Amino acid sequence: MSQRECQRLLGEFRANLEAFYAEMKLAPPYDSVEKTIRCLDSLLKARTTEEQTQVFSDHALRRQLHVQAIIDSGLQKKHRGIIAGLVRTDAFEQFPESLRYLLEPFRS
Repeated sequence: MSQRECQRLLGEFRANLEAFYAEMKLAPPYDSVEKTIRCLDSLLKARTTEEQTQVFSDHALRRQLHVQAIIDSGLQKKHRGIIAGLVRTDAFEQFPESLRYLLEPFRS
């Protein structure tokens, strides 16, 4: 995977995290978000070229890697009570489908 493709994936992840926190009307924990993006970068670089290509072309694999970066970086510990509460309410039904996967690390 080229540096450009890697930056595109990191940018996509950053945009998803920003939209995720905006949807909940929470200020993102900026230092933790940056740590999570660095973690995703490390997770990508630890993969073989073939695995990186698969991640780049497979939306489900990218989402799995995003979730792993959230867990590995500890981001799921920030605003945990607020976000876990959202999952248990009707507000979750209003949450955009494209961002719901980011709620998974906050459930456990």
